[in-house]
Amino acid sequence: MTENIDRLFSEAKSKMSKNIADLQQHKTSAKYLTHYAEPEVLSLATFPEKNCYQHVIVIPAFQESVQFIERFIDSVLVEQHCLVIVVINQPDNDFGRQHQQDQIDLAQYIEQQGQLAWQQDNLRLIELYRENQNQKANSALLIVDRYSVPIPVEQGVGLARKIGADLAIKLSVTGNIFSSWVHSTDADAHLPNNYLAAHKQSDTTLKQAAATCCNFFHHSEESLIHQANLQYENALRYYVAGLKYAASPYAYFTIGSILSFDMLAYCQARGFPKRSAGEDFYLLNKLAKLGKVTYLDDVVIKLDARPSQRVPFGTGPAVQNIMQLGAQGIAYQYYNPQIFVSLKATLKAFDSLWENRQQPEVWLAELSEINQQALINIGLLSFITKQASAKKVQFEKQLIVWFDSFKTLKFIHALRDLGLSNMSLEQAIADAPF
Repeated sequence: MTENIDRLFSEAKSKMSKNIADLQQHKTSAKYLTHYAEPEVLSLATFPEKNCYQHVIVIPAFQESVQFIERFIDSVLVEQHCLVIVVINQPDNDFGRQHQQDQIDLAQYIEQQGQLAWQQDNLRLIELYRENQNQKANSALLIVDRYSVPIPVEQGVGLARKIGADLAIKLSVTGNIFSSWVHSTDADAHLPNNYLAAHKQSDTTLKQAAATCCNFFHHSEESLIHQANLQYENALRYYVAGLKYAASPYAYFTIGSILSFDMLAYCQARGFPKRSAGEDFYLLNKLAKLGKVTYLDDVVIKLDARPSQRVPFGTGPAVQNIMQLGAQGIAYQYYNPQIFVSLKATLKAFDSLWENRQQPEVWLAELSEINQQALINIGLLSFITKQASAKKVQFEKQLIVWFDSFKTLKFIHALRDLGLSNMSLEQAIADAPF
């Protein structure tokens, strides 16, 4: 009898905790949707109740072929109750207008892959059929038309991703999406069969995660492009390995096509920043302060290696630059490994910063001159002044928040400018102690 009472009490307590958590998530989502969501969310007021999906994937598409749609329809993912939100967009400059027909052709192709189930304003829901079969799949594509009314060029892919993610949040609130995860990827990504299954609600490894990053590799049939992309990929892995070596809490990949995030954390972070590039970096910078960024080593995404000038920085422009350097016989330059040695020493020294907050010059004197100057250059003394009266726990928490991914990058650049100059990537990897 006592055991039954304890069990019933435990179950009731667990159910109450879940209800409280669900209520908190609903309140947070509702607040986000009211104050920060994009206008497209309003069009979902009439979204059919019967169209429900376990998973949701968001893909921005500008000047893309239909191959990524073909891959999804041919994959096992199409049988896993998934809604793919395709934000077909173009910038509002001349470059975008030159390619508007590409966006129209993509939208028309998607419409031919199934049946129109619902439409409102610039949204169209297409229920899919398996290729070469008169058989309905249990997944669908939601077309978002942001080419008829183009996206401001300065807001670019950040706004496109935000529109898709905001729609996913709204459909979760209305009960049309069951998973608490939004999967962010790109048209150049080949998604593996375990892509969706890796984010099961019951997976305890994701309990404290605000976001995940999948494993990845780049590939191209063209040798020059493949080799340039391989160099850039090595640079990305070298950078994250350096951060891990330094024990930085911000050691993760910032690639929009391998990113998934928890809906509650996304709302708390107020969504993707509306930027033409770097939107993944800045979103992850905020998500990492709300929970863990978990690396999924066994979920491997193949990325098509391709040079591109559609965004001001990122993989495409970097590959283009590496190819141009190679044509001139110039080695690709990257961060000196001693930068990460300096970062490691600085993060370790942070352990005693609170005790020396009244005399920061004493604390700084224990560091190398270059580390001292780099910290001064990025504003550490101002931070200490503002936190002078804080208790130790609060001070150290705020220090981690202040010295975030962006500030870490500024520190790295300060060290570089103060004398730890870039060197060839090949030599940097060879010399690195990590």
